[in-house]
Amino acid sequence: MPNTDRLTVVVSNAADGDLATFSLTPDGALAPLARYPAGDAAMPIAVQPDRARLYVATRGEQQTIVAFRVAPATGAFARIGATAIDASHAYLSVDRSGRWLLGASYGGNSLSVYDAARVRDGDGAPLQVAAGIANAHAVIVSPDNRFAYVSSLGSDRIFTFALVEDAGGLRAVEHGETRVPGGFGPRHLRFARDGHALVAVSEFQATLATFTRDAESGRLGNAQVSAHHPAVAGLAQGHARPPAPSEPSVWAADLHLTPDERFAYVSERTSSQLLCYRRDADGALEPAHATATETQPRGFAIDPSGRWLVACGEQSEYVTVYAIAPDDGTLALHARVAGGRGANWVTIV
Repeated sequence: MPNTDRLTVVVSNAADGDLATFSLTPDGALAPLARYPAGDAAMPIAVQPDRARLYVATRGEQQTIVAFRVAPATGAFARIGATAIDASHAYLSVDRSGRWLLGASYGGNSLSVYDAARVRDGDGAPLQVAAGIANAHAVIVSPDNRFAYVSSLGSDRIFTFALVEDAGGLRAVEHGETRVPGGFGPRHLRFARDGHALVAVSEFQATLATFTRDAESGRLGNAQVSAHHPAVAGLAQGHARPPAPSEPSVWAADLHLTPDERFAYVSERTSSQLLCYRRDADGALEPAHATATETQPRGFAIDPSGRWLVACGEQSEYVTVYAIAPDDGTLALHARVAGGRGANWVTIV
């Protein structure tokens, strides 16, 4: 666990090509720390479990993965390596051992597996590329490090891969797929209940699909889909981009659960809102309320205490902290500081 006396918030700024860092204190105060050049269109961030290293994928003309060492006592970063890669990754994850990187390529319709040490040394050749995942948008690794799950926005599926280490490194062996209702468009994924459930957000509807997960086999059960959130009732059904829709449409992005899993939040970019879902007595996630936030919010994060939510917007140059009400999950503006341009990803170390 990170030192909660003072956490470091990290924001990717695609237009500025850097990472901006901020200190976050237990009372929710946010203060700028530093800016670290990363590369054109710096976007998804992955942090290894011990928080000692951080990786960011850039999505400019020359795609790269850049590695930084993190000093936990100060929040300072040191760039320790970078490598060119042949894929534009919408999402990057580090496995639980910290040895392997997994990237989901939206345009490449694929999952790539990398040796993290080789990446730091400048070798961006993937150990494996698993193709045929239409508009792959996220990849997360199970708590036991045995399986990876990849959302396929373009095929309304979530692919399961068994993670197998051998003499050649790590292999992702296809282990089945699970469908969501047509037109759902699964985007970001989160584990709940110690890995016994998986939650997916719909980019096109801003609804949530919850799957039971068999920890032994890794297989997912049928999707339990939430009701539509009334805060986006005036928007049309979204669709895969490009092209952009001709009318205002749902365009949900990120998903996070509070540590106690009572509340889930979704960023919706068209309406610039953070949507809250509340877990009911039966364990289902149902719409609760919504909060206006920074313009076109793509990424946000919740601190380990569950007290603070930090958000940014792709069309805003500010980073905002909200206090999360413990009784009903409502968000109250607590702090707002200047950030960078094209802010799209938030993580807390």
